[in-house]
Amino acid sequence: MEVLKTSCTIVATKELIKLVRMKQLFFFFSLLTVPFLTQANDYYVSNSGNNSADGSMAQPWQTIQYAADQLTPGDVLHVMTGVYNEKIVLHVSGTINSPIIIDGLGYQPVMDGTGLTTENAMIRITDQSYITIRGLEIRNNIMNDAQGILVEGNCTGVQLILNKLHDIHFSANPQDTATANTNAQGIIVFGSDAANPVTDLLIQSNELFDCRLGYSEGIAVNGNVDGFLVEYNEVHDLTNIGIVAIGHEQTCPDPQFDQARNGIIRNNKVYGCRSPYAACAGIYVDGARLIRIDANSCHDNDYGIEVGCEHPGKSADSILVKNNIIWQNGIAGLALGGYDYPSGSGKVIQCKVNNNTFYKNDTLHDGNGEVWLTYIENALLENNILYTNDQNRAVTFSDAAATAALNYNLYYVPSGDQSDLIATTTNSYTLSQFQQSGQDASSLYGDPIFNTSGTEEGYFQFISIQQMNSPAVDHGNPSYQWDSEEMDYFGMPRHWGAGFIDIGASELVLESLNEFFKETEVVLIPNPSAGIIRVSGADSYENFEVFDCSGRTILQGTLTNNVADLQVLPAGVYRLRFFGNDRIAGSRFIRL
Repeated sequence: MEVLKTSCTIVATKELIKLVRMKQLFFFFSLLTVPFLTQANDYYVSNSGNNSADGSMAQPWQTIQYAADQLTPGDVLHVMTGVYNEKIVLHVSGTINSPIIIDGLGYQPVMDGTGLTTENAMIRITDQSYITIRGLEIRNNIMNDAQGILVEGNCTGVQLILNKLHDIHFSANPQDTATANTNAQGIIVFGSDAANPVTDLLIQSNELFDCRLGYSEGIAVNGNVDGFLVEYNEVHDLTNIGIVAIGHEQTCPDPQFDQARNGIIRNNKVYGCRSPYAACAGIYVDGARLIRIDANSCHDNDYGIEVGCEHPGKSADSILVKNNIIWQNGIAGLALGGYDYPSGSGKVIQCKVNNNTFYKNDTLHDGNGEVWLTYIENALLENNILYTNDQNRAVTFSDAAATAALNYNLYYVPSGDQSDLIATTTNSYTLSQFQQSGQDASSLYGDPIFNTSGTEEGYFQFISIQQMNSPAVDHGNPSYQWDSEEMDYFGMPRHWGAGFIDIGASELVLESLNEFFKETEVVLIPNPSAGIIRVSGADSYENFEVFDCSGRTILQGTLTNNVADLQVLPAGVYRLRFFGNDRIAGSRFIRL
């Protein structure tokens, strides 16, 4: 029997977790303070305005570019309802205590690039700092190298929040063939300044969809970017990669800083990212380092998540993939490693993959399974659920030189045929056979017994909730080092009483909390929010309850026309329950 190499020292894992926690705290306080501090002036722009006016609500300006040029630190520009056929370049900066805000919330304005070719980006921010763009719809930028929002150079404290971007295309002809020279990007951040990284970057709660990207990406953080948070975005129906952190592309002229780093990609929904010309991932790390990919939902992409390095002689390192639900992707749920090392690609080192739920990936039946491992060094895969499709393949090793340790995972093949469960370059194994090589010694085989009550299989969120008698419950690594603030996919605490961590993306919570997920799920607008939310849909609700992560009721109140005021809540993650005359519904809510 072939014995795989198992020497694995994840030397950066604890440091990465500490770093990520500090970054989370920084962004948490940044969100609470930066956008909402004392503002110098409120200005307005309207299609019916006049650039000779004073910019007040009664006498608004007419164009966004003119209005933006008038702003000083602390000013808020309210973009009123209408379609604005213009692209803008920001020439002004705010300060850490007085950012400049361009705000469409409450008005639903549209920036439309039809016919405009003088700038690549609909909004360009170059060498400017402490700027917030929120609540804008950005559409119809159609040209080669088209961009929705571009951030580049020496930028600190840029926040892109609650924007909707779509129809950003490299060509007006849907039949045009994409090549390496045809590109479009929804949100692109270029850390191109060697002396000053892009820092304190927030990309939050945006929707990006229906874009033909050529050989580029939906949301990309590239080059000298040190400290970023990409969260709660919905990215879907793109012709290439959904979200990516990139290094080694000579974006920054100094190679030692040419890697996106110290970043968090979490709580995003990424689906429908499929390319007819190059296999693409919902979430991708290409040569970046110190990145945490946490609590995302990735489905119906080519790959759910991919960690690689496209440049020979370079590496991606210290990547943490955890708490994600990854389901029904075409080629594999997770692809990890240098795909053509050493001549055609770099390598992936010191990565950790834990507490993810993989479900029926490799829908193309390419034989890669749930997790596809190529050239990797010092990788650790533990506490994951791997539920196969009818190929019966959970893990594929395509490189005999890979050094990866697997343990405390839960495998399941619905057909019961384990003979091809784990494949190496020379053999296929059942779990018990694989364990004889020294791998997966404490892993289990069995049905995770997911809670499917009241749901349809086409929507995967239910699959992360196991029932009390599931073998996933309390069977994760008993030595797993968690902290008091660690949450699962649903924002629930990982540590309950004296129990061990569960295997998979969710932690079995108290029955009272588990009942929430049997309720009708509703959409809140906006979510995340500063406190005022509306329950979307035709059904009406009169009352609400708010629960914290321990299941305690902390607030009750009434709704007016399906609108609730939750401003009294401190920042955090909550579960809401809504009551109507003949219905009960629920939703997770993030209070900014």
